Amino acid sequence: MGLLAFFGFGHDDKNAVVAQAAARRASQSLNIDVSIAAHENWLTRLETYLAGRSHEELEPEKIACDNKCELGHWIYSEGQKNLGDFAAFHDLQAAHKMFHFKASSIVSLHQANRTEEAQKELAGDIQKLSHKIKQRLTDLKAI
Repeated sequence: MGLLAFFGFGHDDKNAVVAQAAARRASQSLNIDVSIAAHENWLTRLETYLAGRSHEELEPEKIACDNKCELGHWIYSEGQKNLGDFAAFHDLQAAHKMFHFKASSIVSLHQANRTEEAQKELAGDIQKLSHKIKQRLTDLKAI
């Protein structure tokens, strides 16, 4: 589904032109491919961490902050400024926020010696959230 279709616009709709221009302005300040790769990398980092093969010191309270990564900075600045009126943007924002919450939860569970629960979390909703984030960013890139 393209972003304009997600917004509920057709190609002939005057509002579609406005949405397309807003999406172009917003995407100029974000390297979408890097953001997609960063979120794919998080899943690998969490997997490695749970397997005990990571030397990273992950801090759940820092991971939970969805505005500290590049995508989060963009969401709360240029993304909000240009796309804040659109449901698709809010879908991306909510998925990104929940992704950080789930990642933080996975690390917390592991640190509390509840690794089996953490692995279930990693195999669950966080995968769907990651997919949704990648899909919304891909939609944005397509404009």
